[in-house]
Amino acid sequence: MRERNHPMPEGPDPEERGATFLGWLKKRGGMRKVQDCQRKCRENGFEAKDFVDSMGQDYIRLYRAGGGDKVIKLEKPVWADQWMTYYDLEVPHHRHWTKLKK
Repeated sequence: MRERNHPMPEGPDPEERGATFLGWLKKRGGMRKVQDCQRKCRENGFEAKDFVDSMGQDYIRLYRAGGGDKVIKLEKPVWADQWMTYYDLEVPHHRHWTKLKK
């Protein structure tokens, strides 16, 4: 385990693989079809529905969208941001990039 530069956030720990998934989900508006989420999670070695259950519905939840599709929705984006930062997975927004000096 690498040394962390940030304090441990509150709420359930998604672990590094889960934080990677949260970043992927957040980058796509915080809600995707279950099939897309399952595919992404399997790439990282875990099941999407199990992950949602383990984190709790206050943080991430399974819904049935208006068209009948099942979706996974990120309920607390700030929680996801804090864990992505904790695991050094947060990709800065283009306005946050700084110019490197030679």
